[in-house]
Amino acid sequence: MNVWQQFLQSQLRRKSRNQDKHEEQGFKQQWFLLSGKAQDIDNTSPDFSQLNAIYPPDDYFWADPFVWKRDGRQYIFFENYPYQTRTGHISVIEVDDKGSPISAAQDVLKESYHLSYPFLFEHDGELYMVPEKTQAKRVDLYRCTRFPDQWTFVHTLIDNIKMADATIFEHEGKWWLFGAAKKGRVRINESLFAFYADSPLSQHWTAHPRNPLVKDFSRGRSAGRIFRGRDGALRRPSQDCVRRYGHGLYMNRISQLSLTDYHEHPVWHIVGPEIQMDWRASHHVDRNDELMVMDAQRLLPVS
Repeated sequence: MNVWQQFLQSQLRRKSRNQDKHEEQGFKQQWFLLSGKAQDIDNTSPDFSQLNAIYPPDDYFWADPFVWKRDGRQYIFFENYPYQTRTGHISVIEVDDKGSPISAAQDVLKESYHLSYPFLFEHDGELYMVPEKTQAKRVDLYRCTRFPDQWTFVHTLIDNIKMADATIFEHEGKWWLFGAAKKGRVRINESLFAFYADSPLSQHWTAHPRNPLVKDFSRGRSAGRIFRGRDGALRRPSQDCVRRYGHGLYMNRISQLSLTDYHEHPVWHIVGPEIQMDWRASHHVDRNDELMVMDAQRLLPVS
């Protein structure tokens, strides 16, 4: 992104903040979940009419959903944020084969600081979680000791870093950890940083020499699991944070990822109000072979 594009983004962000302050008087932002049958989102944006809205109680918001299947049953792990404490934790609900909830939300991981983005992955038959904990300034690993509600701290993957949305995946013999970070003058909502190791459980991750790989409010920050498309290329969902945090989603096709280089290009883009007029934002997507989960934001009157 060149200097002129950076200037235009800065101007738009400033104008948007003033407009949001006016529009949100007497209201609060509430994130909620969306779930439904899995869709092909490699090159085409989702059909939101096929997704069910799952609303939290009015004094909470729910965001950053990840879907996981165990013993033929589907579960959604997500950030559960009480407005009263302003400290998120990780919860889970069970859903049916259409993505509709069939259980109440159950808390599975709490700390004294804010948690969100419960990224899940399996390795050597064990299920792990890497929740976002920017306040702690580290990226930590948890192992599931009883599914879905018991998780034990394993160790720190990367220390002394303010990183959000850590996402782990394997590519060409290396394990990669992507995330948005605050480093120097680079801010979380505009950045993509990458690290690599020989194992997803490693405590020694090497920073990519081109970090940040992306520095752009329109599509830097990650927005969910990185997956391989039908053409064999990796797809990276990312957030459009120009208008406001999490205003919309990009899907990017990664055309090159090596120890020395990185290239991606957008294949689709959507923002909240284009999906539904009263939706302010949508900033996350995850799926397995059967279900897809997303989130969106609306305004609720302050009681």
